[in-house]
Amino acid sequence: MAKKGPKKKIIKGKHKQQKTSNTSTLFTKYWQEKSPVFKFIAGFFGCILAFYALYYSTWFEVNFKVPILAIQAMAGGALLNLFGYSVSVANEVISGAGATVKIAGGCDGLEATALFLAAILVFPLPFKFKWPGLLAGFIVLSLLNVFRIAGLYLTQKYYPEAFDFMHIQGGLYLYSIITILLMLIWADWALKNYKKERLAA
Repeated sequence: MAKKGPKKKIIKGKHKQQKTSNTSTLFTKYWQEKSPVFKFIAGFFGCILAFYALYYSTWFEVNFKVPILAIQAMAGGALLNLFGYSVSVANEVISGAGATVKIAGGCDGLEATALFLAAILVFPLPFKFKWPGLLAGFIVLSLLNVFRIAGLYLTQKYYPEAFDFMHIQGGLYLYSIITILLMLIWADWALKNYKKERLAA
């Protein structure tokens, strides 16, 4: 009787392994049968959900968001000082004669940047065509956001009545449009080079 117990456990274990293996095989087959468009959309939304789950977490806000805002404020202040505006920076606040701007969540450009990076990552092309777009896009969007922050300070200083418009329509919407244009530029470049490589092969 003592020998029968372990044999039953081994058999159950094998059944569980087979069931898990069959489920994994079915899912793999199901995923492979889906169109590239479906895979892109599913992967894109999966990345975005993961990003927002992280973005709104307390851990991310304390360890990343606050330091990122401070770095962006520092970069925006450095740009303004470079053009002759005497400003000081304290954490995420840029202050000068006649204007003070605080960089808050939503002004960090991380959401648009995440959308851009996610779209490239899940695009159905080899990674060697992706990394130039990931690197160039990240740099361009980061620099663009620094100019946007400096522009908001100047708007607050000289045209305070237009600040809300520049912050939303003139800033957020324009930033989003440029993000989409960068994605289209990369996709055009990547697809052309991918087709050339396929033809050469």
